[in-house]
Amino acid sequence: MAFIILPPTVMISENPETAAATLARAKAYQEQLLQQLGIAKNQQQTSIVKGAYRGTRIFLWNKSYNAYLATYFSFPNGKKQNDEYLETASLIRHSDCVQMGSVWKIINKSFIPISMENSTEDLLKISNRTFIDKSPLRVDTFFNFRSEYRLQNILETFVGEKLAANGIQNLTNLSRIVCKEIDVKELKSDKQLEYPARAHRDIIINFSANLLQEKETWPKVNYKAQLNSGVFAEKHEDLFSDKIENYINPQKIADDILTKVVPLLHDIRAEEFKIIRRYRGWVYLNRGRAFGLQVGMRLVGPNHSTFHIIRYLPEVNGEIDSCIAFIRYEDKEKPVLVGDILKIDPTLFPKAKISDTNLNK
Repeated sequence: MAFIILPPTVMISENPETAAATLARAKAYQEQLLQQLGIAKNQQQTSIVKGAYRGTRIFLWNKSYNAYLATYFSFPNGKKQNDEYLETASLIRHSDCVQMGSVWKIINKSFIPISMENSTEDLLKISNRTFIDKSPLRVDTFFNFRSEYRLQNILETFVGEKLAANGIQNLTNLSRIVCKEIDVKELKSDKQLEYPARAHRDIIINFSANLLQEKETWPKVNYKAQLNSGVFAEKHEDLFSDKIENYINPQKIADDILTKVVPLLHDIRAEEFKIIRRYRGWVYLNRGRAFGLQVGMRLVGPNHSTFHIIRYLPEVNGEIDSCIAFIRYEDKEKPVLVGDILKIDPTLFPKAKISDTNLNK
């Protein structure tokens, strides 16, 4: 049986003191979300009462995987922590920190100077989402002004939901913080987890505000978005930018990311690996670690040829995730050539199915 892990609501505010009425609303908000997921109070199994994460509750969940349900209240700058202007929640998969989706509700639109509607999605539908066989995205946002935490949370809520709703696995600062920091024995999994999910592309968005004289709840900013290949290569590509300072628009940025980036994602269902270069006793393949290949793994090719992966490479012939394989055996009459297709040796390295890693759950 899986668990839903429910940390206390995070109050995004400059005031460390939280009024009892605010805490009561936060608890009621969480209870409302649990009801959406079909979870009753009697399904609570554990409540952490000691340590940094006291107040975290764990509920039985009728799913095949564990997840976090992180909730947030945002408060305006310079105001007492009495009336939040936005409440949000994100469902984050425990196994790899993928953001499965988000919901939000605007409590006071007077603090948001752009047109922004409430979420219409239901958490139960979000928990049942499946993802297409594309490698995950990582989203990193950076700000040079004081209200960055509020806007980062709002932006990543929108971006994470937009990508997840379209079947794209994604990790954000928000999802990684929740997944990594709540690390107590009650939440340990029997299965060794891979943290975080293996992202093939890294979206970096830098926001800046010029001549910002005082803290603002929703400042005007300019920004620049860049796409790189994460840990696989130092290859950067400009995506989009806005050089004129305007109020940040999470919905527009999320739409721009979906339009620009999704066509560039790689299919992770690859069972075959093509030789794209040969040098003496080595061949270079068009796939690497993002496709499950490991150093030491053995492959088989045409005419009973065999190979041994010895090294990852960041980029070969335009492929941002590639590797080198040593030729252990080849037919002298029919040597391996560029364009030949290799497969994992099933007698030594049976490849796990995508479904076995919960990527599509």
